[in-house]
Amino acid sequence: MKKIIYLLVAIAFLSSACKPKPGGNIQVENFSTGKAGEMILAMDTAYWSAEAQKTILAVLEQPQQALNQQEPMFDVIRCSNKDLTTSFMRHRNIVQFDYSPNYAHNTYEVKKDAYTSPQIHVIIKGNDPKQCLDLFLEHQDEIIKALYDNDIARLQNAQRKLNNPALEEKVHQKFGIRLTIPDSYFVGREEPDFLWLCYRTPKNDRFVMIYKTPAHPLTRDSLVAARNRITKSYIQGAVLGAYPIVSEITGYPLTDSIYIHYHEGVEQRGFWESVNDKMGGPFYSFTTMTADGTSCITVDGFIYAPQEAKRNYLREVEAIVKSIN
Repeated sequence: MKKIIYLLVAIAFLSSACKPKPGGNIQVENFSTGKAGEMILAMDTAYWSAEAQKTILAVLEQPQQALNQQEPMFDVIRCSNKDLTTSFMRHRNIVQFDYSPNYAHNTYEVKKDAYTSPQIHVIIKGNDPKQCLDLFLEHQDEIIKALYDNDIARLQNAQRKLNNPALEEKVHQKFGIRLTIPDSYFVGREEPDFLWLCYRTPKNDRFVMIYKTPAHPLTRDSLVAARNRITKSYIQGAVLGAYPIVSEITGYPLTDSIYIHYHEGVEQRGFWESVNDKMGGPFYSFTTMTADGTSCITVDGFIYAPQEAKRNYLREVEAIVKSIN
């Protein structure tokens, strides 16, 4: 009798787990698919004109900000709508153009986690391809932000599964913040108000540094000056007398006010270079004030990958920085 009961429970569980979400017949998996920086663009070949290709790819393949070599924001895989089957519908990022003379209006919608998680599914639907392209351009900033944030979210999900609880607790005790830190990182240097985390491979290095400084205005120049003081004091370069500083490039670093979780602060995207050496690369940082207003906490991710594409490595450290909680 017990065996029969267990069998019935198991059947009920499997039936429930395999039910599609409303609006689709795709069986839902927990974790979305797709390579880093990859996205699906669904548009039927009949509408993939030279104008459509130029308009859409100029947005989706625009250069990633603040890289010292040109790399696209996303690697675009195009398919037709009839090919948007189960495997593609489980992809983390989808932009779909759906045309039909039967549609009364041209509409734009962003679906979150419709078939899997994390997932962004942008649907532009209508009866006029030209007007749908205009709708895409009207919402391009919103679309790029949604796709980019989702890429970061998927990296963070992966990092949480292979995290380093001991190192995360050290950061919490030292700075009063919580970060998700992959177990591949180790402590490169520790000082009273500074922690340098390193992940080294034969081809590249990824770094995250956390530091506390006396309160100062969160302006571009003051943040650059604080970072340069910290790196000069605590990060020894590959040769004697070398240390990293922020590169003086016109327009950089890019500086914006943002919220990350409940933290209000300023992000910077820019480049670092070495004094007395030829090393360099991109960085991403976030600085916030402590609750009592007496100090600034900065979490800064930077990479060194001289022979490789850098976009995905930079997003990895950005995902760690943006896990601040």
